[in-house]
Amino acid sequence: MHRRWLGVMLGGALWAPAVWAHDFRADKLVNGQKQVLVDRYPTTLSFSFTATNVHQTLPSDLLQAADPLLANCTFSPAPPLSVPVGGNIQYTCEYTVDSYEACVALGALDASPNTPNEEVSFANILDIGWDVGSSQSSVNVLCQQQPILYCDDTVYISTASSSGGGLPTGPSRLYIFDPATGTLALQGEASLPYNALAFNHVDNFLYAISSDGLTQSSFIRLDANGSATVIAPLVTGAADSAIWAAGAILEDGTYLGFEGTSNHLVHVDTTTGAVLSDVILGTPATFRMADFAVNPLNNQLYGFNSVTQRVAVVDPVLGTYVDYPLPSLINGAPSVNNAMVSATFTAAGELFFYGTTNADSTRADTFYSVDLLTGALSPVSTGPATQFADGAACAFNLPPRQGGLSRPVTRDRGFFGSSQQALTECLSQGPISLGALGHVSTVEEALGVLWANSAFAANNTRRSDEATLRMLVAREQVTSVCNERYFGTTAPVLPQLDHGLPMNAFVLADTLKRLEVHNQSGLRTAVPLAKQLWKLDPIWGMTHAQEPKL
Repeated sequence: MHRRWLGVMLGGALWAPAVWAHDFRADKLVNGQKQVLVDRYPTTLSFSFTATNVHQTLPSDLLQAADPLLANCTFSPAPPLSVPVGGNIQYTCEYTVDSYEACVALGALDASPNTPNEEVSFANILDIGWDVGSSQSSVNVLCQQQPILYCDDTVYISTASSSGGGLPTGPSRLYIFDPATGTLALQGEASLPYNALAFNHVDNFLYAISSDGLTQSSFIRLDANGSATVIAPLVTGAADSAIWAAGAILEDGTYLGFEGTSNHLVHVDTTTGAVLSDVILGTPATFRMADFAVNPLNNQLYGFNSVTQRVAVVDPVLGTYVDYPLPSLINGAPSVNNAMVSATFTAAGELFFYGTTNADSTRADTFYSVDLLTGALSPVSTGPATQFADGAACAFNLPPRQGGLSRPVTRDRGFFGSSQQALTECLSQGPISLGALGHVSTVEEALGVLWANSAFAANNTRRSDEATLRMLVAREQVTSVCNERYFGTTAPVLPQLDHGLPMNAFVLADTLKRLEVHNQSGLRTAVPLAKQLWKLDPIWGMTHAQEPKL
């Protein structure tokens, strides 16, 4: 006789009512594994279903198969089907997850009571049954937000390690450089040595070339966490000993890379890693460039020719370059033996370098603004010394795509308390109302609120709990208003403050929490370089602060 098994797919599970002897074995995989991580969208998942008849003597019948969780999947050949002894039935299903939100939504529909969980995953369960038993097999899909970057004025700096022979080695680390504080904030690292970093405004990922001077180079993609994915080997006319140094993304989203050993300039498809063109740009004796960036206003590449110590312009279409007429000046003196390891353009067409100085030309440690008319370099801040470094920023600021990639800019009270420029601009628009707590009209009064000790007054008298709350609310309100006035980030609507209503301890605590959340919401977004805010000085703020009277 035939063993008969009946399956009804509910929420992703082929379901049977009883669990008895094992005449059948269920197997299920997703992308050939039991668990996969999804952090790229859209992504296609490949589910495979297998039901094997493991009964020693009798065939069995499959009567029904369906999967409501994967509604677009069809099972072909369709049941009823006879499964011989030792035979199996196999089905495959391709399912596209369009977004992180769609991935999470599957967790609310699946048959597992444990998902979605704190890890945001969903389970897809194959449960087969026959007249005297059942068998079950499941897979799990873990959803994560796509680790993309944002198109703003963030300056990314990458560094590779150095071997004993002076060649680049892993790990390579990805940083964010803050010109106002002169600091590098580590975002993550990759095991590969890479350089020629570039920001792609089309898909919001970084691209680079991994080269170690010994083996064939690879074209790679980097996410916001600094993790590297090899797209393809880089097939060019350059030797394996070439160290690729400069990288940039053109307006159409394709990539240009340059190496200084034999001066190859390659044009690369960022999707496939295929080299679209490969030309020779000058010679090592006449042209050497550690990085270049695309000017969004004219689509030309700008960088620093370390051979001639001049700003140079590269035509990406013709594959030619031209130096500025005169060597660059740094603080009025001619540039000597300098190299600019990073070149970045803003969407407004402002050019910045990160490189060496006339005082010390061995390591890059200085951030410069570049005069595009004369090629003069003006140091704006000093940062950590780097080697095998490169930089990137988003030059083509496209409108936010679906889901929104724009983010507000905010800074905390320490920022405004340390920047005379930002606080002066904020107060120039008039007094800041603190509702029933009063107001501040001058920079000194604002500094007093921003720098005041919330627990003790200037005469060392301890403040009451409510007075402490009032001080904290005032501090965050000044910060919120300055975030709106200086960065254009709309402050939250707070009726108690806006209308000057009395506030008890409960209302103060609630208002404080809302202001803190708002003021921290845009800390990750870069201060626009157009603000030219190159220095924070907390000593200035603390020495000019006046004791607040709230």
